Amino acid sequence: MIIRFARHGQPALEGMPKGGNYEFPAGDYVLSPLGRKQAEFLGKHLKSIGFKGRVISSPYARTVETASIAAEICGLYIYFEPRIQEMRFYPEPPCPGMTLEILRQNYPNVAPDAELTYPWLTPGGEEVLETVCARVDKYVAELIANPPADDILLFGHGASLQALKWNFYKRCGYTGQDHYNWNCSMSTFEVDASGAAKMIEVARFDFIPLEFVTSNKRLYGDPECV
Repeated sequence: MIIRFARHGQPALEGMPKGGNYEFPAGDYVLSPLGRKQAEFLGKHLKSIGFKGRVISSPYARTVETASIAAEICGLYIYFEPRIQEMRFYPEPPCPGMTLEILRQNYPNVAPDAELTYPWLTPGGEEVLETVCARVDKYVAELIANPPADDILLFGHGASLQALKWNFYKRCGYTGQDHYNWNCSMSTFEVDASGAAKMIEVARFDFIPLEFVTSNKRLYGDPECV
């Protein structure tokens, strides 16, 4: 089984409260025009490599919109998985979250058999990265124990993508340099029935022109992004 995972495109954060955390925005932001362009570049890359697997997204607007744009270019439907949602960085719920019915209204390529239990937001207060890793690790274990017929492409966030990378680094014994999760960057691993993995690519973004590469508000080349 081939598992791919990608970060959402750049959100439209213009209305974000002053002093907010751009990497962990407390709201259900849609994509900016640049974010939609990034999703198109990713979709065209997926089409060029012949991707025809199952597209699964965090239910946040920025991930679903990214998944929807990329999937539409490939002629595919999208499904949902709350466990790859963003880390809950705030004590109060960051947004109400869309129901399955609203998601169907907003995105025409939601799969007819897609499911989503509501409310899907992570319960409780603030999370730490270890909490995100625990829920992501459980989901990955379920995928490997009951592999789908198709390859998989997951759309997540900075924290859930990092948790996925760490999970698969362990499975393939990788201890080298990490790679930054730019918007719409994609990682790919091949996983066998035992759960052992082979790394194919990590946080790849060379299908996006450098002038379009961002990490939410940060631009490519920012020294804080390593």
